[in-house]
Parts: sequence; C-alpha cells; structure tokens
Amino acid sequence: SGSTVSLAFYTAYWGGSNPDVAGRATLLTTAGLPAFQSWQIDHFGSTGNPAAAANADPDGDSQNNMAEFLAGFNPTSSASTFRIASIAQLATNILVTWQTGPGKTNALERSTGNASGGYSNNFAAIFTVTNTVGTVTNYLDVGAAATNLPAFYYRVRLVP
Repeated sequence: SGSTVSLAFYTAYWGGSNPDVAGRATLLTTAGLPAFQSWQIDHFGSTGNPAAAANADPDGDSQNNMAEFLAGFNPTSSASTFRIASIAQLATNILVTWQTGPGKTNALERSTGNASGGYSNNFAAIFTVTNTVGTVTNYLDVGAAATNLPAFYYRVRLVP
C-alpha cells in the first residue's frame, strides 16, 4: 500500500501571501517497491526504460541488469562488474584479485586441472569474504604455484 500526502502551494509577493492564486496537489507514493524496481529507478529513472530491463546489458560488460543488481554493481559502467581482475604468481603462491560489490559475500573457489589443460567442474570454496567494504578484494593461495601440474582454475561466486 502507498501513502497520500496533500500539499498546499501559496504564492508570495511583496505585500504578503495570496492564497487565491495558490495551487493544490496530491502526491501519491508507493511504499515497499521491490528492491530491483528501486534499483532500476535509481540507475535508469524508471522501471519502464528499456535499458532498465532485467535482461538488458546497457554497459556491454556481458552481465545483465539482474546480475549487476544482485552483485551490487553499476549497470551503466562497463568497469563495474563482478569478475576476477587478475591472477598473479608470487613465488610459490597465487594471488587472486577480484571486483566485488559493497556489502556482498563472495566465495573464491578452486578446481584442479588435468595434464591436458582441462578441468573438472568440481570447484570447492577456499575463501569466503563477507560484507565486503570496498570494490576490490583478493586472496593469497599459499603454495598453489609450487608445482606446474596440475594447474588450478579459479572462479568467484556470489553467496546469497
């Protein structure tokens, strides 16, 4: 349900107010919009804008609006997206850095590769970060680069 607010407008002039030429208006507001609709209005001005559609990708970053909403990203900036930003070897360790939405929980997952360079879809969480503060975080996978094979494959998952 919504709420109604009645507004009275009065004009003012040098000699005082003049209610005879004033206007009246009623402002209707809708309480309790779903979070996605509020997000659409914040980023696109309305829920009816075609660029605001759940399956639209107005910034061309390969993540649709629903994915950007869930992950906490700006749907109008292709630099703002949920993804691994870099994987770097530091001595015998692997540093994985990824972009994250503020206040979100992410799980960094890893799967082992095989001798031919493939991998199974058998990922396991090795690090979970909760209630993120910034937009970038990382994890040092200690000892992950100690041997060449099998290689490790990484992915980041949004945790509900």
